[in-house]
Amino acid sequence: MVTRLILAALIVAFHTMPAVEAQRGGQGDETKKVPGQYTGNWVCQTSLPGYNILLPSADPSQPMTNKSTTPPTVNVVKFSLKADGTYETATAKGRYSFDSATKAVTWLDGPHKETFTKTQLSNRKDGAPSIGFVLNKRYYGCFMPK
Repeated sequence: MVTRLILAALIVAFHTMPAVEAQRGGQGDETKKVPGQYTGNWVCQTSLPGYNILLPSADPSQPMTNKSTTPPTVNVVKFSLKADGTYETATAKGRYSFDSATKAVTWLDGPHKETFTKTQLSNRKDGAPSIGFVLNKRYYGCFMPK
């Protein structure tokens, strides 16, 4: 009895799916593209601080001595925004959608979907386009190389 009820529910669901899609007007896969000045190659960077590490030969009874400091580093991420609503990285591709009201980019699929958050478009003081996002709890600022 339960099996028949579940089977009937699935049949009804599959038969109503085309009607729901028709009501939406097929908007599910439609992506909004970024303005033309934002299409192209982007280079994004963030800085990471150096760390104080205790050398293996250090005397643990004197924690303030025998330390070494690693230099600060810069992480770089490169990607390309295309005019057709897609993006590319060195190893993968995906789709994005742009909300012109909030100037936010939503990564629909691909490697950026889960990792890039709070992606915002803006302009620098000199008018040049700029993108910023958060990756691994770090803010990345992006620029377009010439």
